[in-house]
Amino acid sequence: APGASDGEPVVTVRGYLEMQAELEREAAEALPGKFDECTFDQGYVRQPVYACLTCTRPPAEYTRPGCADGGGEATEPAGMCYSCSIQCHADHEVVELFTKRRFRCDCGTQRLLPQTAAGTASCCQLKKTRPALAEADNGDNVYGHNFWGFYCRCDRFYSPDSESGVMVQCYMCNDWFHDACIGAMPPEDAFDDYICRGCVARHPVVRHIQSTKATRGAVSDGRVTRLYSGSSRDASPAAEHDAAAQKEEPAEPAQKKARANACRLRCDQDAVDAAQPFDMFMASDWQDDICTCLDCMREITSSRLMFLLEEDVVVEPEEDETRSESLYESALKQLRAMDHTRAVDAASAYHSMSAKIKEYLRPFAASGRVVTSQDIQAFFEQHSARRDS
Repeated sequence: APGASDGEPVVTVRGYLEMQAELEREAAEALPGKFDECTFDQGYVRQPVYACLTCTRPPAEYTRPGCADGGGEATEPAGMCYSCSIQCHADHEVVELFTKRRFRCDCGTQRLLPQTAAGTASCCQLKKTRPALAEADNGDNVYGHNFWGFYCRCDRFYSPDSESGVMVQCYMCNDWFHDACIGAMPPEDAFDDYICRGCVARHPVVRHIQSTKATRGAVSDGRVTRLYSGSSRDASPAAEHDAAAQKEEPAEPAQKKARANACRLRCDQDAVDAAQPFDMFMASDWQDDICTCLDCMREITSSRLMFLLEEDVVVEPEEDETRSESLYESALKQLRAMDHTRAVDAASAYHSMSAKIKEYLRPFAASGRVVTSQDIQAFFEQHSARRDS
């Protein structure tokens, strides 16, 4: 363009505004929620969790492929909330773990002190007035290989650039599994939740569920090879015995009916099928069929599985309504929210700055010279020097 110097690209005012609007739109899509408050004080909640690979160091078995070891001892795994991932670790290598249950933010605790550019530890930016947190340890948090960026029973590092196929999250342990590692699965619209074979084996209350909303996937040689519906179990001896017992018992008010002491389903070896590992694919509202006998309730309580019977609420970042606005619109809204005196002062400062910029740019307009980024930087340096003198 005429007047351009040193080959520096020229951007028109219109082009700059369009580029700025596009950047704001992309930022609003990537970070739609507010990030000015940490979830630490909410305790152990279900929330989106992030891990920082800059501030933590994995053990040797979880060193990423192609990543040099750099020396130094491994650290404890740690996770943080959405707000801390932005405010305290914005320039770090952060991996998104999606939702985790009963998790409390580690940022600022002894597990996760954010690292500065110089490599020294600093306190959490959202909790910097509470230095005592540096000695805290969220002892009820549960950590796994996800916190080093590894997933699935194949224990592979997740790279969004090279990953192919689909990953499915286990409803119970919240780990993610490759569809290729699972094997045969029902159609995507035929199930809402997936329960991995490890969780099925660990939790009898899930393994023995009798529900038409459950589809079992028999595992052979590490992969699901056969699917069969839970409805085929409805005619089991345990189910028939339970139905007959209900007919014989006199009707009582629901609130006075005592739970059975022993789970009849667990006594039926044919229904248990204990020798055959399997995955489970659950349709909507399958939790309604969870057994609540005393045996099952003891397991639910001791294993912290109350989310099977209660509403499983996710603590999401509060929506930031201003992210859909331009910077100009946001500034106008803030100006209107000020009291009259502050608004007048702000408007006066704006007009003063505007007049100084116009005065500075007048020679450029007269000579037709292009304004470069160095010219703008020089203006603000001069302005700052005058203000400080």
